Amino acid sequence: MSLGKWVGIGAGWFLAGPIGAIIGYYISKSFFDGKNDEAKAYELSLLILSSLVIKSDGKIVKAELDYVKKFFVNTFGVQKANKYFEIFNKLNKQSLSAQLRPVCKQLNSYVNHASRLQIIHFLFGISASDNEIHDSEVALIRKIAGYLNINQYDFESIKSMFLSKESGNSLDKWYAILEVDKNATDAEVKKAHRKMVVKYHPDKLQGVSSDIVKLAEEKFLLVQKAYENISKSRA
Repeated sequence: MSLGKWVGIGAGWFLAGPIGAIIGYYISKSFFDGKNDEAKAYELSLLILSSLVIKSDGKIVKAELDYVKKFFVNTFGVQKANKYFEIFNKLNKQSLSAQLRPVCKQLNSYVNHASRLQIIHFLFGISASDNEIHDSEVALIRKIAGYLNINQYDFESIKSMFLSKESGNSLDKWYAILEVDKNATDAEVKKAHRKMVVKYHPDKLQGVSSDIVKLAEEKFLLVQKAYENISKSRA
């Protein structure tokens, strides 16, 4: 084994847990210069979790790979993204299922709830990138959401953004995004909207990349649109 890879293993234990154990072998110590443990955990968990989602339907689709690569290029620039994608390709050859829960548990210790919500958004983005969201992908993302302490209502709200093609602009979609029943009163809808605005405001994110912030902004705008469409339907 080369010295560089041994250095990578040492750097991988910066979190002293499964994320470092899985990834550290591939990354040199200097790769994360200037980043705190929160940012490291977030970036590396995206690699691990996206690899698991892509493989969950038993095949690796080019559109999904391209989605991940584009995300990392936009976020980190070509040079660093290429290194990340090299690691990502190696992860796709590994069996990581047994590490899912430990990785999520470790991530909970380093990343706040708002940022974990955006991880679920990112994973659904991967799943939808080939214009077909498989049941196996939804099931895995649901499991990840559970391990990340994301409740069923938040999960369904995010999922509704990506399964909207079937429902078009139906009110069911907008109610699901606001996490409120269609029989809710106007006051309850307004209260749900205020709650979602606070929950999904991009300013709540910590230690995440600019592309994750963009995902949060998209979600925030959909929350606004949901409230507007529901309000119009009741006018």
